[in-house]
Amino acid sequence: MPTDLSWKDILNDPVERLEFGACHVHAAWRRHKTPQQKFQGLRAAFVTSNHRLPLLLQSVNTNYNARNHTERGQALFAAVWSSNAPWAILCDATQAALIPKVDLEKIAENKRRDDDVVRLLRGLLECCPPERRTPFDESFYERVSAES
Repeated sequence: MPTDLSWKDILNDPVERLEFGACHVHAAWRRHKTPQQKFQGLRAAFVTSNHRLPLLLQSVNTNYNARNHTERGQALFAAVWSSNAPWAILCDATQAALIPKVDLEKIAENKRRDDDVVRLLRGLLECCPPERRTPFDESFYERVSAES
């Protein structure tokens, strides 16, 4: 498991289809599986897509999928990661953390409430070293892309 990750490790490839996972109150872990559902680059995941993570986690009623799938409940965590690199970016409504993607890839899809998955994701976020955590705010993408 990579322990020497750095924000500088993130290669911002605007055409790469990033893997995506989200944890909701009533859907513990779901992933986008088809290329059309995946974010095309970090800019789409955090700035330009109508389904971007800030809308999902911070502005519930403005995210199209959240409005149309109220049965999932509030999104608690979301993550994007590269299939070609060891990193993942895990976010909640207020912070983002750079973690090893293997920690997310081992989570089984679960479309029901599962407090163990919530605890696992919260632990990954909270136990992440301070140098790999940053506020998840309006300048997040600019900070991350400036370092990469």
